[in-house]
Amino acid sequence: MNAESSPQVKDVCLTEVQTYEMSINSRWSLKITADVEKSYQLIMKKDLEGQNDVAQAASTQGDFNILEATARAQQKIEHQLTKWQAVKTYPKATAWILFNVWVMVLLGYENQAGGIVLSIPQFRKDFGYLYEGSYVLESSWQSIITGVPIAIIGVSSFGVSYFSDRYGRRAILVSMLILSIPSIALEYVATTIQVFVAGKALNAISLGCFNTLCLGYVSEVAPLALRGWAAAACALSLCIGPFVCYLINNTTVSFDSRMAYRAVFIPQWIFSISALCVAPFLPESPYYHLNKEEDEKAMGCLKRLYNPTQAQQQFAIMKVTHEELKQITKGTSFRDCFNKKNIKRTRLVLFTMWMSPMCGLYFVAFYATYYYQLAGMTTHGSYQLSCGGQALSVSGVLASFFIVDRFGRRKLMLFGMISLTTINFILAGAGTDTDNPTSMKVATGFMAMYNFFYNIGMGPMVNIIPSEISSVGLRSKTFALGMIVNYMFSCMWTLVLSYMFNPDQANMGSKISFIFGGLSLASVFVFYFFQPETAGRSFEEIDEMFAKNIPPRQWSSYKTEKQIESEKSFFDLKAQTSHTEYVEDE
Repeated sequence: MNAESSPQVKDVCLTEVQTYEMSINSRWSLKITADVEKSYQLIMKKDLEGQNDVAQAASTQGDFNILEATARAQQKIEHQLTKWQAVKTYPKATAWILFNVWVMVLLGYENQAGGIVLSIPQFRKDFGYLYEGSYVLESSWQSIITGVPIAIIGVSSFGVSYFSDRYGRRAILVSMLILSIPSIALEYVATTIQVFVAGKALNAISLGCFNTLCLGYVSEVAPLALRGWAAAACALSLCIGPFVCYLINNTTVSFDSRMAYRAVFIPQWIFSISALCVAPFLPESPYYHLNKEEDEKAMGCLKRLYNPTQAQQQFAIMKVTHEELKQITKGTSFRDCFNKKNIKRTRLVLFTMWMSPMCGLYFVAFYATYYYQLAGMTTHGSYQLSCGGQALSVSGVLASFFIVDRFGRRKLMLFGMISLTTINFILAGAGTDTDNPTSMKVATGFMAMYNFFYNIGMGPMVNIIPSEISSVGLRSKTFALGMIVNYMFSCMWTLVLSYMFNPDQANMGSKISFIFGGLSLASVFVFYFFQPETAGRSFEEIDEMFAKNIPPRQWSSYKTEKQIESEKSFFDLKAQTSHTEYVEDE
């Protein structure tokens, strides 16, 4: 619009492209004003720290304040959106989140494939030796097959952040998808255990990168209203992969050729090739460009994720968050994660990431099917029960979709850990009497049930807690520390479990779960006293409550200053848009 031909606007100017109405429970509409568009343009063209003209700098600072007010109002909106309203409001962002979930299916699938081959008789025959009438694989090779890929995934998960910050999330994702294809081929054609391990190790590099890239991308582009749902969707991907893996192997396990276990690797090509066809079109993460001070490119990425007006709103949130983050993170180091201000947050994140492998996950994931066979079940029966267990895993994650925000993080975590404590002790106790068929049936039944209760509680929390609890300025560093702890102890269990479980070694069977039950019980008390409720809270609200040392049990009812500011900005914008007047030029 120009001054000669367009209407003047009293109070607030609106353009056609900026008229954005979002109807929610109260049935009001919010319209982004032309002042926000003006502020966005000025912020993109001017460097606040590089201004020489004082008046111009003050003007730009005022424009940034308008963006900040818009960001606060947008947070208020997203606090009130239901998941379904958010999905309908942000369809393109939702679609790209689901694409990243699809890529992460590869991680869940390959992790399970590494453990499932140990329970395939033909695999043990081809790569193992005869022991007391049946074939077993050497414990050392079992440890290498399961432990080495976990260790490599941990290293690549940590190291890929450097390359993704330098070259972009999309470029690295495409490169890793290309690498995964020949890696799967090595696993498929292997006729020696050394070649098989080499294929798994090479593939683990890609999988670790997927873990960090996809989780990071989802957390960066997901609006506040979709944050919990997106984290639960990532957890779902780690269950879908194993479920498909068991369904396929349930059909092929009785083959008396190498296809009994080779068939399990074929679907990985389907996942990786289909993802590779789409990945080059993935919008780059806006934060990648914001970190490089490329605001126009960041806006271009946002317009591929949202409609034009939504892109401006999300830009306001991201720009404000990024500017605040630059001030907070200036001069920070890993040591700051353990200073007096942040130590409570760091300890809770590290404890959550530590408890994931310490509550029995890898024992059930890698040895459930083998245990069913040792408990007296037929090979087909063991795989059918394993399929049922994976179906319970998927059911648990789907259930968490509906309750992770409704009941909150704290209640869900406590429920999950109490359930796992009970299951571990029953599983361990029932499995002590190996000569009693009824006891063994109870043990196998509770081992299958473990999948549901892990994935309704701890499963989604492993992604949600680190992203919400860690300090805004130290989030990447805290998450990196958490990943190191998680993979270090995951690797430890995959290395020692074969010696604890195997019939030709300690032959502990399900008695191993006494250890996991004790650790799970201790965690219940830790989470009860130290886990705050972060559901529906913005990162700024969480920072504020930690700064004020609000007791964890009071978080759900506490009203923060940021919350009050968001409501004020929201109603100010609402009042402005409801009193817009247009008058013609004189």
